[in-house]
Parts: sequence; C-alpha cells; structure tokens
Amino acid sequence: MATFNKQDLQAIARLSALKLNDQELELFAEQIQTILGYVDQLQAVPLTTQATPVRTVNRLREDEAIPTDPAPILALAPELDERFFAVPKILDEK
Repeated sequence: MATFNKQDLQAIARLSALKLNDQELELFAEQIQTILGYVDQLQAVPLTTQATPVRTVNRLREDEAIPTDPAPILALAPELDERFFAVPKILDEK
C-alpha cells in the first residue's frame, strides 16, 4: 500500500506555493492517505480482458403507416401552394 505523510504534503505544498498550517497538513495528509487506500482497493479488483457480450433488444414499436386525409390540416393554413403549406423564404439562394 502506498503511504503518504505530512512531510510529503509539506513538500508538495512548498512546490505549489501553498501555505498550510499544522492542522491543515495533518487533515489533508490523512485524507490523501485514505484516498490512496481506496485506490489500493480498486487495484485489488480482478479484471478480465474479455468483455461480457451485451444483447441488444429493440424496445421500440414497429412503425406503422396510417393513411389520413390532409384536407382538414391544409384548411388551417393561411396560404397554400397546390397541396403544400406556403411559407416565407428565409434563406438566400447562392
């Protein structure tokens, strides 16, 4: 297990231009040591190089075409171009 103590933290603080008092040094060194303990626990977990296959399942419904009469919707349009909605041009042709 990796160890981290107050002297290590003092060296890092000095290189980082941080001013830490004795209470902060004690607290932070203890917290970093705890984090290193967690890292050691993670490193002890056995890993395999083979991934578990994932079954993909389509949870969506099948598309279904439903014929509808467009006349009621087109009747609501302020302007038509044959059987399509007419809208103002917003893009320049280049």
